Amino acid sequence: MSKTTLVLILALGLGGGFLIAKYALPTPAPVVVEAPKPTVAEKVAPVAKARAPRSVEAPVAAEKSEEDIAKEEFKARAKAFGEETKKMVEEISGGDQAKLQRAMFAGMMKPEGQAIMAEARELGEAMRNATPAEREALGQKAIALRDRAMNALRTEMAAVNNPAPAAPIAQPAEAGAPAAQPAPVIIM
Repeated sequence: MSKTTLVLILALGLGGGFLIAKYALPTPAPVVVEAPKPTVAEKVAPVAKARAPRSVEAPVAAEKSEEDIAKEEFKARAKAFGEETKKMVEEISGGDQAKLQRAMFAGMMKPEGQAIMAEARELGEAMRNATPAEREALGQKAIALRDRAMNALRTEMAAVNNPAPAAPIAQPAEAGAPAAQPAPVIIM
């Protein structure tokens, strides 16, 4: 006998057994159970509970260490510095986000823009690991770096606002010389 035949016979045997069990054995009669009637509880007047007198002890305030206070002050100053920088950028761009994006992209492609970004990353790493005294000196460096970045942004915004004029076409010195061909225009 093959395995397939054996499996089919076993499946038919199980199916037949279930059918015989369903119809041959008597089914138990359904039992009727009465649902309990809901009882209405009488309302009891609330009893006033006596409260324990409050302790006179002053609440213990969580004391902050000098490090925590210094970190909070640093975060507040950093947030104010960021907001001030955003306002400066908005003033320079005049609210024109498209021109601002073009100017920033053009600035990032230049070596001095890349140097500013590298210095900003180094300054950020130094700030994370600095002590409060070191942060003061690094804060002055951050202000100087921001000023350099804003000057670079002003230069790029001026370039975006006033694109360089096209190079003039030189007139040939001789009447018989061929005219110079203008450079092809590439539109991105």
